[in-house]
Amino acid sequence: MSNTGLSFPKKEHLTGEIRVKRLFTEGQSFLVYPLRVVFLPDEPRGIPLQALFSVPKRRFKRANKRNLLKRRMREAFRLHKSSLTGVLTENARTVDVAFTYIANEPIAFSLIERKMIEALNILKEKAV
Repeated sequence: MSNTGLSFPKKEHLTGEIRVKRLFTEGQSFLVYPLRVVFLPDEPRGIPLQALFSVPKRRFKRANKRNLLKRRMREAFRLHKSSLTGVLTENARTVDVAFTYIANEPIAFSLIERKMIEALNILKEKAV
């Protein structure tokens, strides 16, 4: 009983230096504290949405804190991305997106989840 809508497979991870650099140079951004979202609509390809998650080393020196926050962001994204991927698939669009954690302190998963839902709703309006 696999539920593909609630997974975050490797093919949905945004990788590749050229695509990441292009996302940050040409992409549009908005802020939903504690998340900064950078997105770039792209030409249609097989995957409607590819995502990248980052936590700056400048704010969190310890790798375990950075990894914890990235895990929380990925989990919130995984649980709530289906509404955005549905809209993108209907409109034959693809989007590359980066989520950067900008708060100075670790925040509970429940707040990150609420803000991720808000960010995905804004992204749904702007990307389509």
